[in-house]
Parts: sequence; C-alpha cells; structure tokens
Amino acid sequence: MRPTLPRLGLNNCDLRRALGVVLMALAACGPKQPPAPPPGPSIPADPEIALRDMVVECEGLIATLTAYRRCPNLEEDDRQDLDDWIDHANKDFAAGRKANPDPNAQRAIALACFRATKSVEAASERCAAGPPPKDRWYGR
Repeated sequence: MRPTLPRLGLNNCDLRRALGVVLMALAACGPKQPPAPPPGPSIPADPEIALRDMVVECEGLIATLTAYRRCPNLEEDDRQDLDDWIDHANKDFAAGRKANPDPNAQRAIALACFRATKSVEAASERCAAGPPPKDRWYGR
C-alpha cells in the first residue's frame, strides 16, 4: 500500500536551490570586515622653483649639453648625438624667441629647460664616474 502522508510538492532540485540560497545568505552575513585604517599624513607639494627667464634657462641647457659633450668617457656616436641635440636646441630656442610666447608659455618652456638641465647634469656626473657598463643586449 502507498503512504498516506501528504506531499509538499517539492523535489530534490528545489530543496538544493533553497539550501543554496540560505547558505549564500549566511555567507553574506558572515563576520564583518575590520574597519579601514585612517589615512596617512598628506604629502607636501614640491617647493616652488625659482626660475630665471626662458632665454637664460634654455641657454643654460645648451651650455650644460656642451659641457656634457666634453666628458672623456663618452663614445663617438654619443658625441654625434649630442652635437645634433645642441644644433636642434639652438634652432628651437631661436624660433621660441622669435615667436615671443605669452608669460605662461615662457614659464612652461623655462621649467622644461630647467628640468632638462638637471637631467643632463646628472648624466654628466654619471659619465665622469667612468665608462658605461657593457650591455650584452645592445652590444655595447
């Protein structure tokens, strides 16, 4: 004889889905995350650079490039590259003077020349320390 108890009308697949939903809800309500740490101290802005005139800064760049060219540890192709850079810089700065840019543009150009001068000064210090290391990838 068949059982006489009433059926709920649920099969095993429905029970698994319901159990999955309950487990996901329990996992979502699990232990709370610790609070985020407080933000650190603010980073101060770079100090203001005392820039000189655009012409002075850019002529300083050319002078620094010329001094770097005299480094005894440079290779000949590096010296040729520096000659090209110096020639190109002279032409660009002459065009910049002729165009007479507005004060904000002059400040931006002076800042770019100042930064480039600092970079070439660092390269000069590196060059004075000795010849560059041999690079096995580029054959130098």
